[in-house]
Amino acid sequence: MKSSNRIAALILAIALTGTGCVYRADIQQGNEITEEMVASLSQGMHKDDVIDVMGNPLITDPFHRDRWDYYYFRKDGKTGDIIRHRLTIEFAEDRISRLESALQKTE
Repeated sequence: MKSSNRIAALILAIALTGTGCVYRADIQQGNEITEEMVASLSQGMHKDDVIDVMGNPLITDPFHRDRWDYYYFRKDGKTGDIIRHRLTIEFAEDRISRLESALQKTE
């Protein structure tokens, strides 16, 4: 009986010490968008140059071929901080005609 109590106590001790070591991974979705990347974009830039800087857009609308949307979401696993970034680029004759960038940080 005493050895079964020791085993139960050992299992309980292991279970209690293991609960404090929970790893929460960062969650990241979409195309990473940095302020430096957005700053390097400019009016008149060609679509090919935009792809070199930003990569391919996450969403391409078949009804609006001259509009590219980039979305980025990141949640820090330790702190729970959330970053959302949206970038919309409109083109005229394959060159940037309008940029719209929105960055939201939640702590």
